[in-house]
Amino acid sequence: MRWSWVGLLAMVLACAEAPRPVMKRWPQEEVPVGVRVVDAANQPGPGVSLVARRADRGSSVARGGTTDATGTARLQVMPGWYVLQAEAPGFVSVTRTDARVPFGDEVRWDVTLERAAPVAGRVVDLEGRPVAGARLELRFANEDVAVPPTESDAEGRFHFDGVPAGAVTLRAEKDAWSPTRLKLAAPAPELTVVMGGLGKMRVRVLDPQQHRLAEPSVSISLEEEGERPMTKSPIQVPEGILFLNLPAGRYHVSGRYEPSVGCEWERVIEVQVLPGQQTEATVSFEGVEGFGRWRGRAVDDKGRALGGGQVMAWMGEHGEGALGLRGRCEARVEPDGSFALSRVTGPPAQVVWDSDKPSPTRMLKGALGAGTGEALVFPPEGGTLKGRVVRPDGQPVGYFEVDGYFPGNQRGEYVQGVWMNHTYQWVIDVLGFAPALVRAQGQVGEELQVPDVVLDEGRTVQGRVFARNGRTGVPNQEVQLVETFDLDGHRSNRPRAARTDAEGRFQFEHVAGRLQYLRVDAKDQGTVLQALEPDASAVRLRLVPNAELHGSVTDGARVPLAGVGLHVRCEGGFKMNTGTDQAGLYSMNIPGDRECFVHPVVTPLNVRDGHLPPPVSFSPTRVRLAPGSRHALDPTPRQGAASLKVSVEASLEFVTAFVLPGDVPWPRSPESLDALIRAGFNPEDDDDGFTPSFMWGAVFHFGHLPLGHYTVFIRDAIDGADAVLRMPVELTGTDVHIIRSERPGLGGGRPYTR
Repeated sequence: MRWSWVGLLAMVLACAEAPRPVMKRWPQEEVPVGVRVVDAANQPGPGVSLVARRADRGSSVARGGTTDATGTARLQVMPGWYVLQAEAPGFVSVTRTDARVPFGDEVRWDVTLERAAPVAGRVVDLEGRPVAGARLELRFANEDVAVPPTESDAEGRFHFDGVPAGAVTLRAEKDAWSPTRLKLAAPAPELTVVMGGLGKMRVRVLDPQQHRLAEPSVSISLEEEGERPMTKSPIQVPEGILFLNLPAGRYHVSGRYEPSVGCEWERVIEVQVLPGQQTEATVSFEGVEGFGRWRGRAVDDKGRALGGGQVMAWMGEHGEGALGLRGRCEARVEPDGSFALSRVTGPPAQVVWDSDKPSPTRMLKGALGAGTGEALVFPPEGGTLKGRVVRPDGQPVGYFEVDGYFPGNQRGEYVQGVWMNHTYQWVIDVLGFAPALVRAQGQVGEELQVPDVVLDEGRTVQGRVFARNGRTGVPNQEVQLVETFDLDGHRSNRPRAARTDAEGRFQFEHVAGRLQYLRVDAKDQGTVLQALEPDASAVRLRLVPNAELHGSVTDGARVPLAGVGLHVRCEGGFKMNTGTDQAGLYSMNIPGDRECFVHPVVTPLNVRDGHLPPPVSFSPTRVRLAPGSRHALDPTPRQGAASLKVSVEASLEFVTAFVLPGDVPWPRSPESLDALIRAGFNPEDDDDGFTPSFMWGAVFHFGHLPLGHYTVFIRDAIDGADAVLRMPVELTGTDVHIIRSERPGLGGGRPYTR
């Protein structure tokens, strides 16, 4: 089935003269919930501890109880979606993520508990003596299963509660002891966990003539699966380098040797450290002679010499966990592009050229010739646009900003990176002058000069903000001066702003002579977006009354969803947010007579351990409401069995993805792209609340999608431009459909000037 995204998004137009509807409110009383707990044999489960937490992550709303002799309990909760957790000694804990309570009659939840498999034993040292205070934890293949850790007592004994039968890994650790890992199958009621002390390792490094290096460069890394990274500072001893207090396990030991100036060889060996013992390790370069000089000539893709700068070459396997011999050499590059590596271990596998000037690095991989002076073609990975900022008298400016970034160049010079052939633009800000807009064509592999930016003081613009009646000034209100290309706020720097006085008057100084927009969001009083013509010096802004949007968010039936965020994105860059209350109700003001899209956002489930995705997903709804009107909108979850995962080779800091149903063509302009972004399905919220975006991979999940045809857009925000990939996809089954993509800015994305 094929359909248009426009056909899926409801168009709502409310009449300003319509009577104010009465918002339907469900009764706010708590609802009785009967919980019955049985075991696998359908026998009642008495003494089971129950906790029902509201399902939206971060909510502290919870009700608890304990089952009686018949295995039943009665909870009083408000209608809504809950996560129910049931725990009892001797049983595996159960978490129900679909515990729903609709408005109306009493609800019953049934829970079946599985008998736990006993896992217990003793922790002893190498001589069989008990080890007290060891911390033990279990790890399961299923990451959704979690059992609380435990600690060994004075006699070294321990036991776990609530362990499901099957494969499990036990880990024991204690300060000043080596951690121990055991793979076992539950039940395991009589385990013996043996722990040993910390070990030591002395490392010698021998040169090709088997002479010991007096002060060798050595590093080690623990390679045991599941163990945390470790940093150890060694000490120098007469016979080498000594590492103390090492947990027992398998280590990779790296020793380095410099055969000549500019080159370093490295050998990585594997060493087993035993608990409580000192291990001897020798990294030897015996028999390694190498050869040199390995010569080449650096040229670009047009055959021009890449003179100046330096090259760095790597030999051997440098992948994570790789063992054996490898090397690295660096050398200066002559004006004609020639260079010589003094002592390589073999033909380089990768060579990088770096210019002395601000310029992107160039990399070359693969077969690189015999090293007898052949030309090595370094394809460009980017380009540069170089410019200068000067005052009206031609003198350079020492302090200026380029798109909010301070280059720190007293000669007024700056460099902009180029990652694809496209027109770039940026704004230069200097105190006391009008912001200058620069546009230039960038070419990958080229260093192009941009004409000097000659600053202009600009003009003064005075204005006044009036209420809807056109007579009353609006005091203490922020007025934004926005560039035409940044109405949706995709650039990093914030728009210029002024604040009205007691009579609603405001003033901007040093305003550039180009078309811009004045924007006001007066919250409850209304909004206005008005063009500021290039020659205008006085303006009059009149607020357009808001419209009220209200309603309830449910699971599609009678179960209210609390804590659902409603994000409204409107043309002109207006953004509003609110959330549903405990009854699933919301009310908010949105700009009147503007196209807006309402995006309900559901948080991941409110569970104590692990990360569970949101229970439902919503599609955005398009609305355009008349000023002063009220309109009811009751979003319901989309119903679909398909899901989509989009994985991009980039950081989440730069890349976003959105999906639209149907066959959506390429946007023809940045403004059309912004309209698609506002209308698109957003991915599920995977944010854990504390990890910064640059540490997350760009992976996006879209759930509960109906089968059919969709268009995926991946947007890469790079300096002065967006790079976008468009991918049609057909969802024909219930499996997770996976799309893998390069970063659009580096892999064929279509550019859009910002």
